[in-house]
This record gives sequence, structure tokens and C-alpha cells, in this order.
Amino acid sequence: MTLNTNGWNFVINSKEINILKSKSQLFSNNIVPDAFISASEEEFEWIWLPLSNVKQLLEVRNAEHVVKNMRNSLPIDEAEHLNFLKKYYSLHRVDFVLKHKKTSDYVGGMNIALTNYGFEIGKYIGNRNFLGKGLSFSMAQSFLHFIKVNLKEIQRIHSVTKICNYKNINLNYKLGFEITQKVENDFWLMELK
Repeated sequence: MTLNTNGWNFVINSKEINILKSKSQLFSNNIVPDAFISASEEEFEWIWLPLSNVKQLLEVRNAEHVVKNMRNSLPIDEAEHLNFLKKYYSLHRVDFVLKHKKTSDYVGGMNIALTNYGFEIGKYIGNRNFLGKGLSFSMAQSFLHFIKVNLKEIQRIHSVTKICNYKNINLNYKLGFEITQKVENDFWLMELK
């Protein structure tokens, strides 16, 4: 199957591209990545992005330290997010919000989406209260395990990381990603090996 995205044509494995049935079943049964306990012995849990509180979500998603490392470095407003949610169930992507179990504070999010590069993960910790606590590795491991177990259609996982985002590059290396090429002038394309 050929996917045309923003004028670029990519050949994608037909089996790999169709995650909508799995996504629908997972969402209907509220199957989420496993909760986990951080190194500081705090418990975290996941919720589906469409079930999240929009204002609380956008607060962490639009944090300055988050948007400056994204390809789309503009904040998302509520109307744009609600429009995205209207189309969500037809999109080849799966998104979760990470919450602190005790306080219900939103921490950040992870997703996997079909992009120009195949299935690409995105991750962020937008709540400054949770930065620097070693949380991102456990968060990413939990999410990647979920993909491996529940979205078997996805055979390859990529990450596109800003060249100067050394923390995320190092995290990706720890998770098993390797740099494959430079893309979009100032980003690395990485693939999980």
C-alpha cells in the first residue's frame, strides 16, 4: 500500500497500516499500558487521551519545555484539540495520558502514530513537578510493552528527535533505538532495534 502524506509517498506494509480494529477493541475494553511504580516509589497509571480532561491535558502538552522540542512547536488550543478528537477513532494512532495515581495530576503523554516514517512514538513529560525523577524510562518501557503485546500489527517503531534534545536521544538509546538518518534539517530519525 502506498501512503501519501504531505506530498510524500511511502510504501507501507498493508498489514502494518491497519491498527484501527485493534485500537477500537482496546479502547472499548479500556485496555491501557500497565501502571508502574517509579524509582521514588510513586505509582503512575494511564488513561486514553480521549477520556482525559482537555484543560488539564493541554496544560501539560503546551508546556514551553515540551513544545520547543516538537516538530509542531505551536501550542494546541481547545478548539483544535476537540476537532482532533472528532477524527480520533479514524486515525492510525494510539494516545495515552500518564497520571500520578495518588494525586491524579497529569504528568505527560505517549503516543504511536502512522507518519511519513512509519509508526512513530512521541513522548513528553509536561508537568514540571515530575521532571528529573527518572520517570521517562519507566513510562516509555510501559508504553512499548503495551504496543508489543496489543498492537502486533506494528512491526517497526521509529522516533523523530530534535538533534539538540540530548536527554531524549539518550533515553531512546537506553530503550534500544538507533539513529538511522537525519531528517527535516534538525531531527534524527531513530528506529527501535
